[in-house]
Amino acid sequence: MSDVTSLFTFISDQFNHQLNTMAYGKLLLAIVLGGIIGLEREAKRKPVGVRTCIIISVTTCILTIVSISAAEYYAALSANIRTDPMRLAAQVVSGIGFLGTGVILHKTNDMISGITTAAMIWVSAAMGIAIGAGFYGDAIIVSLIILLVLRYSHYVKILLPKRQKFNHVMIKLEIPPEMDVNIISERLNKRVQQIKSIGIKEKNENTLTIAIQAQIPEQETSYSIYKELKGIEQIQAIEIKYFL
Repeated sequence: MSDVTSLFTFISDQFNHQLNTMAYGKLLLAIVLGGIIGLEREAKRKPVGVRTCIIISVTTCILTIVSISAAEYYAALSANIRTDPMRLAAQVVSGIGFLGTGVILHKTNDMISGITTAAMIWVSAAMGIAIGAGFYGDAIIVSLIILLVLRYSHYVKILLPKRQKFNHVMIKLEIPPEMDVNIISERLNKRVQQIKSIGIKEKNENTLTIAIQAQIPEQETSYSIYKELKGIEQIQAIEIKYFL
């Protein structure tokens, strides 16, 4: 009989715990802040939008609530039971990075995009944890700071000294095996900012294929590089791919 009474008591405690209006308030705030961050990303047509940010913030919020509440509940049962109230939240911080990698794109011209969107996933998770732990003001202030940075950071860039922009080229050459590759490097250094890689492959007994990845100033064109290389008589064929 005592076991049945204990079971009903446990169910009653859990039911009363689920009716905690404070927890509902936390989840509602997580929905609002996650939705605001998601709206900003969706307005810029990024892969992470309103639904994703809300799901992340609400999920991390409820995990934090459960983690803290479970620690308090079991600590009340016995003084010998000790658990870390932020254990689940700590796992979220390390695990959310796997989700962020899904929106980072590595393009063929070695340009990477999606870093800011991946960071917004992390921000949504951080806000959910903060709200679940009861740091409402901090979560609101951080969300406002993030929105201001996203909205007005480009104005700050205008005031900063302009950096020279660079594009990328892939150069493929066919040369005789006896030719000195340093001659090509010396010519390219007149036109390119940096040679990032040089690959050599044997096409046949009389020909080597040279693949060069280089970074060039924005004002340079593929034709100017072509003319520079065309002046080397030993080069048999030239192919240049230009990436913006």
